[in-house]
Amino acid sequence: MKLLSCLVFFFALGACAPISAVPDESLLNTYWRTLEIDGKAVEVVANRNEPHLVLSAENRAHGSDGCNRFNGTYDQAKGLRLGRMASTMMACMPSVDAQARAFLVALTATQSYRIAGKRLELRDADGRLRLRLEATAFK
Repeated sequence: MKLLSCLVFFFALGACAPISAVPDESLLNTYWRTLEIDGKAVEVVANRNEPHLVLSAENRAHGSDGCNRFNGTYDQAKGLRLGRMASTMMACMPSVDAQARAFLVALTATQSYRIAGKRLELRDADGRLRLRLEATAFK
């Protein structure tokens, strides 16, 4: 009887446990759109790409800083480190250009990452949150 009571208790407890709403997204081959750069919300301007990042399985990185498209490499040997990025050199409005530069500075400062559901956090060597991104459908 005691065993039966214990089983009923554990099944009831399991029924009350919260269900994980969203499984963690994969770091690779996911379109990560930028939500925040150094704690500031990203502003997306009409007729411009949103700042985003895609990491492929071949250690290649590409995306947009919100003004220019970029590509380069990354390494996961010790956390996440992005290599030097090649970028187009289009002219942008000063506010868009400032945000694009801040995005690339934060991106190249990345040393580690954390994924929770559809959110990706990129942190620098001091553990400071530099970029907060969200997984979304490819655009």
